[in-house]
Amino acid sequence: MRAQIIATLAALTVLCILALPAGAAVVVFDMGSAQSALWPEAQAVTPQDVLGGARQIGWSSGEGLSVSHKAWTTLVENTSRGTQDPPPIWTNPLTEDSVVGDRPASFVFPAAVGPWRVYVRCGVSAGSSAQYWDFDVTLDGQAWICQIEGPYRFLGHTFSVTSEGRLELGLTPRSKWCLAGVVAWQPADEAQAQALIAKIEQWAPDEELSKWKEDPRPSAGAEPPVTQAEQARGFYLWHRHWGQIVYPWTNPTPEEKVSTLRVFAAPGEYEPLTFTVRPLRDLGKATVKVEAIGPVAPDNVEVRKVRFLAARPHYVGQYRCRIVPDILDRWESGPLAAGENARFWLTLRVPETARPGQYRGRIVFTADGQSMEIPVLLRVVGVKLQEDPQHTYAIYYRHSLDQAFGAPDEASRRYWERKAELEHADMVAHGTRNVTLSCWFREADEQGNFDTADAFARLDTKLKLAERFGFQPPFVMGFNTGGIYYKHMKERFGSHLSGVKAPPEAFFAEITAMVRTIEEERKRRGWPDFVYYPIDEPSASPEAVAFMVGVLKAVRAAGVRTYVTADPTNAGFEPMRPFVDVWCTQPFLPERDVLLADMKARSVEYWCYPNHINGENDHTPVAGARMTYGFGFWRSGFLRLIPWIYQSSTGDPFNYLDGAAMDFLNRSEPDGAPLPVALWEAYREGYDDYRYIYTLQQLIKKAQASTSREARQEAAVAEKTLDFVWQTIPVLPKYKYEGFWSPEEMDVYRWLIARRAERLTKLLR
Repeated sequence: MRAQIIATLAALTVLCILALPAGAAVVVFDMGSAQSALWPEAQAVTPQDVLGGARQIGWSSGEGLSVSHKAWTTLVENTSRGTQDPPPIWTNPLTEDSVVGDRPASFVFPAAVGPWRVYVRCGVSAGSSAQYWDFDVTLDGQAWICQIEGPYRFLGHTFSVTSEGRLELGLTPRSKWCLAGVVAWQPADEAQAQALIAKIEQWAPDEELSKWKEDPRPSAGAEPPVTQAEQARGFYLWHRHWGQIVYPWTNPTPEEKVSTLRVFAAPGEYEPLTFTVRPLRDLGKATVKVEAIGPVAPDNVEVRKVRFLAARPHYVGQYRCRIVPDILDRWESGPLAAGENARFWLTLRVPETARPGQYRGRIVFTADGQSMEIPVLLRVVGVKLQEDPQHTYAIYYRHSLDQAFGAPDEASRRYWERKAELEHADMVAHGTRNVTLSCWFREADEQGNFDTADAFARLDTKLKLAERFGFQPPFVMGFNTGGIYYKHMKERFGSHLSGVKAPPEAFFAEITAMVRTIEEERKRRGWPDFVYYPIDEPSASPEAVAFMVGVLKAVRAAGVRTYVTADPTNAGFEPMRPFVDVWCTQPFLPERDVLLADMKARSVEYWCYPNHINGENDHTPVAGARMTYGFGFWRSGFLRLIPWIYQSSTGDPFNYLDGAAMDFLNRSEPDGAPLPVALWEAYREGYDDYRYIYTLQQLIKKAQASTSREARQEAAVAEKTLDFVWQTIPVLPKYKYEGFWSPEEMDVYRWLIARRAERLTKLLR
């Protein structure tokens, strides 16, 4: 596996490399403080090193310079869980600290006349998570835009320049800039410099890397014969359904070599198309060009390439990893490595005004002057898809506006506000119509008053944004249960209430008062409905359940509804049942008949947070995600899906092995735009499956009331089709890897439904 495809795994195989000395041939500058560690044989550069007098190396000006410093070299105590966890990132002497600035500056150093290569390493190892680093790095007339969200991520860039005796590295901030180190060398020392840079970029120390082992790889399958034409071209193309996993080494069957890509969609619908390139030699420049596919203009086709990463089998697992397809990177052009699959993921957006019919188009893949066409056949279905208002999609969300509220500068604030808007738009495009929220303020003062001004103003801003994007209540509302508990008990209750003790009655009274304060403000401002969320995932221990009963009673005393993330089929939670208004549980349990009877008998709702296809896997249950969001959700009887989480990062957001837990779900572009993963796209396909189902249900009702005999007859046939699909659905608590339909089968069942919906639409028109 080549390092450029899976750098994190490649690092595991170079454990024997030692830190190289940076003699006269390769020069290293380590930015930081005079007290911090120094990269071997590097020259320290501090904010005080300003040019002047005999000094030829340093800053053009010392104004506005400071040091961001944190050495992450040991395990970190997790007081909540009582464990020793890996730090968010591992640092080395060069990355543990950086010189930072909020105004333009230059770093100058002498360099012999002639060609040079200069590598800059930017990032910080600690600091405000709300800081957005946005700046230009310039050298010899060249510019590199560096944009980094928060701490823990380092980026590198190499300039090829010509020196006339000295080099001046310019740093121009839009918010702030950060520089951890510089490596400079002449062409003859390229190999030494690259080995040194590889060591600098190594994400963990040798001892830590040596603990990580790759799981046995899934079988590649038999390698198909390669024709003379393919050999001369240097590649061949093949296709496997987007819902099936393709690894870098997966071999196609002879039948999977590309002929025609087929897809159907309704007006306004997004639909994925994938194809895979197998390079038979290194390809220098590969491009994908999409021509018009009937009503779908090239601008309505998003071209991305699947990125392979090392991921853990489970999000909190340690020292085991596997190579998985995950991030969908924007693609314009670039090199492809010999023998490694390059899977391209195209998303078509059919215009709302598209006329029904069958259309043809093509995709042209070109590499090193050799091209191959892929025919595309699109069927636009004459159906206007509808949404079921009673069965909705939400998601846990770490709100980007929380970072905007704490942003240290105006540029950072604008970044987070823009990111929040882009993420809300992305959720809407994927069928998600709600996010979790919180209203956090401190426990009451000695007079029993709460300081709520900032909390209410911030919540109002979030709710106005949600309203703009058509989000649907109720909103899950968290609040400061932990702060009140600590006030009365002088200790924390621990993860999942592992250390909880019975608090005094004053604790419960203050819970009621806090919730009542929020609820009164909700009514005063005309905010939408909330369901109140005091504790996440309590354990089923007697102590935890007794505590939860008291808390839920206290919340209910404020005249509101409660929300609990717990398994209602677990007998240990039975004492909580009378005080729970929304049961949110991971699997589709209890079974449909049981939960429907319970919802009919009393005012309780059942929601599902299917983390098995989000936060608790190896990023590969793509087919399971679609089945969960579509046919499985319909069959389950649950009212809302609300998985954890839209985005979560513990360290470097593009390294799934660092930190105490793996990162999920979507990533972000440098400018804050959402960077999707395959699982997220599968959610939208499941959402579309459900829309086809619901649309047909509504058309059947309308046709049954029609005066048209033909429409009523077609409604009877459509009803039988829908019942057939219903009876065929495998009923499982979790749709993850196996036991349910293949992706191709899901397409077939969607097509059966789409055809009936199209016929009814014509008759009713």
